[in-house]
Amino acid sequence: MDKEQFILSTIPKMAAYTFPYLTSVIGIVDELEGRHVGSGLRCIVDGRRAIATALHVITEASKFPKGFALSAGYGQRPYPVSGPVKIEPKSDLALFYLPEDFAVEREDVDFWPIERSDKTAERLSTDYLFAHGFPGVRSRFLWAGPGVASKSLPYGAMQRLENLPPHLKTHQFALDFDPANMKSTLGSEQFEMPAGLSGSPVWRIGISGRAATDWKPDLALLVGFVTEWYPDEKVLVASRVNMFPIPMTS
Repeated sequence: MDKEQFILSTIPKMAAYTFPYLTSVIGIVDELEGRHVGSGLRCIVDGRRAIATALHVITEASKFPKGFALSAGYGQRPYPVSGPVKIEPKSDLALFYLPEDFAVEREDVDFWPIERSDKTAERLSTDYLFAHGFPGVRSRFLWAGPGVASKSLPYGAMQRLENLPPHLKTHQFALDFDPANMKSTLGSEQFEMPAGLSGSPVWRIGISGRAATDWKPDLALLVGFVTEWYPDEKVLVASRVNMFPIPMTS
């Protein structure tokens, strides 16, 4: 198997492996209507369940008349939440601790241990990066159903090292993102705008330094969260997970 074939083969495996950790952040218009605003990661931080996402996602969702909710698993009504949010304005990251009664023991809902993060960035440029979230164009409100249905977008790319967007900060990294060249994950489906991908977690898949035959999805390490998109440069920009406004130990 050549390198390109191997990389393409990792996308469906990583998509299935990471999907249970994803959440959609939904602005609540009223009891009958909600809108997908951004994506996030269900995670465990200091023994507590939390949602990690981009700060501007929470900010925008909080502007809705009834606040915001989180997707709580397939076929479940979105879960309205409120409370303090830990923020890191410089890196546009936010952490929201979940109430004790949030969603439940479900096989399709899981929480990523924040310790499974790579905070050094030493292998970002030598590993393959994988982002997973919910684009707004793939989300719709179910009038006759329990809430918002969102089809995720799994996307793999290498770190962009040249032709970077202007003003890229030291805590950020860029990955190639060309919607016109996404047939491997979307088939014939048209995809133009990544709005809604903000807050999507980004992993390095763990192939760096390993033979392809030794690779498996649980070698992946969380490296950051999507915070910006530069269409002219065809890149997504992510903030590194080590910028989180949280202690890593209790």
